[in-house]
Amino acid sequence: MNSVLWARMHGGATHFPIALLIVSVLFDHAGFWWQNNPRRRDFVIVGFFSIMIAAVASFGAVLSGLALSHGKLLGTGAMSMHHWFVWPAFSALVGLAVWRLVVGERASRRALASYLVLATATALAMIIAGFWGGEMVLGR
Repeated sequence: MNSVLWARMHGGATHFPIALLIVSVLFDHAGFWWQNNPRRRDFVIVGFFSIMIAAVASFGAVLSGLALSHGKLLGTGAMSMHHWFVWPAFSALVGLAVWRLVVGERASRRALASYLVLATATALAMIIAGFWGGEMVLGR
């Protein structure tokens, strides 16, 4: 397959997990902070399924990105900046999803607060990685 096809596949595959991660963080924050809201359970459910789908979909983004970069795990310039943020964000996203799957609703409030801090940092890292990915495509 040629690079144009991989670029289009990667561009399409990346936005879905990024958006779902952000949705998950927003709804998990809503469920955490609005304890007495009758919709709290709905917020938590949306957050749970959003991060699960984001984690699964992120593998397509990673595989297409690796094909596009010809297997370079770091690279130089904008690609290096992109990868410095995307690899930790991808790892954290998968780890957070596994944690949510294993722990379920049995987490303490302190554990959930820690989860939210890490999930928020992961979303920010993913957004920054997306910025650098855009710089590679659009340039200056």
